[in-house]
Amino acid sequence: MEPVFPINVKLNLVEGKKFYRYTYNEYTTIHGETHRSELNKNFHVTLKLLEGEEKRFEYHIEIFDRVHRDKELSLSEKDFLNRIAEINDDVMLITDEYGRLKNVQELSILQDRVEKTVEKLSRSYVGKQAEDFYTFLKDFYQKEHLVGKDFLRNNHFGMIVHPFYGRYEKENQVKHKVRYRNFMANTIIDIEESVEPEAMRCDDELLLVQYTGNIPSDKNWEMFYGEMKRKEITYNSETDFPKLDKYKGQILLDFKTKEVLEHKLTIEFSLGDNYQKKIICHIKEISHEEL
Repeated sequence: MEPVFPINVKLNLVEGKKFYRYTYNEYTTIHGETHRSELNKNFHVTLKLLEGEEKRFEYHIEIFDRVHRDKELSLSEKDFLNRIAEINDDVMLITDEYGRLKNVQELSILQDRVEKTVEKLSRSYVGKQAEDFYTFLKDFYQKEHLVGKDFLRNNHFGMIVHPFYGRYEKENQVKHKVRYRNFMANTIIDIEESVEPEAMRCDDELLLVQYTGNIPSDKNWEMFYGEMKRKEITYNSETDFPKLDKYKGQILLDFKTKEVLEHKLTIEFSLGDNYQKKIICHIKEISHEEL
């Protein structure tokens, strides 16, 4: 069934707890040899409608059963990543009725967890790189706007509290930018995501929002060329450049509550014949019995 415009994708959630399963698969191919990295998470989201004149929602997102499958990471490295990720487990996000992040509640709790986590990790992980990372963490969690942006860019948070909530007119294209750091080591790149309202599909129960992405400029490309040289990966400077061979996202929403039921994003990135990256992110609501 074709949607009737305008579509107002705003939240109408009731208080309760939802469980999700999140999977992240990353395939890196260099000179024809592929390495796979996988991360699986289960987490639950407690949703609460806050009292007041302005409609606002509180999200508490707690992650558990976090499993890394990456043969190139040692057990200690996996443990290190888990401990860093655990800092966010007590976070409360406050959004408006369009899912737009208003503030991170009780940021002082996060700051306290950072201090305690850094103190514990510094006993096991030492050296210049570790010290630089600890300093970065302490500084980062003092700045609420940075924490908020990071949550929305983070795969599991951003796939629930998504920027594509909003009001859609038939002719309007909705866009926003997302920054990625994992297409290649030591690089950043901006992707412009966009929704064409005509691509939406809906029925009485479900709304499907599809979006695509492109690289809007050649900004930061030198980072990629520099990394290719450092890794001694051959490329043709005249014909090879960073590009998206595929960037497709699908969000399946409950038509009445606009709650995310399932969200999948597939990315295929390449820089010439000798370097390709494929990323598949998938989040799906599951029942308590499926845990």
